[in-house]
Amino acid sequence: MKTKTRPTQKAVKMDCCDGLDALEERPRLVIADPPYNLGQPYEDYHDKKPHDEYLDFTERWMSRAVEKLHDHGSLWVFAPDEWVSEMDVMARKDLGLYKRRHIVWAFTFGQASQNNFSKSHCHILYFVKTKSRFTFNEEVLRVPSARQAIYGDKRANGKGKLPDATWMLLRHQLEPYMTPDKDTWLVSRVCGTFNERAKHSPNQIPLPIMVRIVRACSNVGDLVVDLFAGTGSSGVACATYERRWVGYDVSATCVKKSQARVDLARKEAGF
Repeated sequence: MKTKTRPTQKAVKMDCCDGLDALEERPRLVIADPPYNLGQPYEDYHDKKPHDEYLDFTERWMSRAVEKLHDHGSLWVFAPDEWVSEMDVMARKDLGLYKRRHIVWAFTFGQASQNNFSKSHCHILYFVKTKSRFTFNEEVLRVPSARQAIYGDKRANGKGKLPDATWMLLRHQLEPYMTPDKDTWLVSRVCGTFNERAKHSPNQIPLPIMVRIVRACSNVGDLVVDLFAGTGSSGVACATYERRWVGYDVSATCVKKSQARVDLARKEAGF
């Protein structure tokens, strides 16, 4: 009897555009959490480019991703307030993608600001290449609806419901309602004092966010590509849920430590 082997996950030190050019297979899912041009201390990358230079950089990696993406594939882009509008228009108008949803990830630990409201969210743009054909595993997202959980309404769909749009304001109001059925996702940032915080990159996407994306828009064995691997959260999600993964990063430190984190996830999963 042939032993089952787990799909491979590999971090690669390479500019993502060069990596996409060299990639022989078209991925079903591409994830991009790029530098936000806010002056973060990245290794081997200057995070404070002039406006037009940063947009050129964005257009370069985004267009390469669209070219390589499978015709029935999905692209997820993390974006801050400062750039989300340009990225949205670029993807839809210039590159011909179809936007399925604009997700708001609400932080439970906001980023303090001076003389302004504190930052407490990040935008996540969800696009597909072909409007009518794409992977979306709604069964892993469905949760009991209010009709089921609260009212016991026999008319409720027994399968539960998919996420809906939600806008809440205060934390004590958020927590009872910001359950997995919402498309405003209440998940803490991975702050510097947290035990799970990887210190080698200034940004770390929480694992529950990556798990939701990976499970929703890819299937077991599919190829998932992360253009800016960072701390490797997408790779950990893929290792846990049996997707193949390639994560590109120009930082040797990020590649080394991300691979170690992914390998640990594989080991914990029994592979």
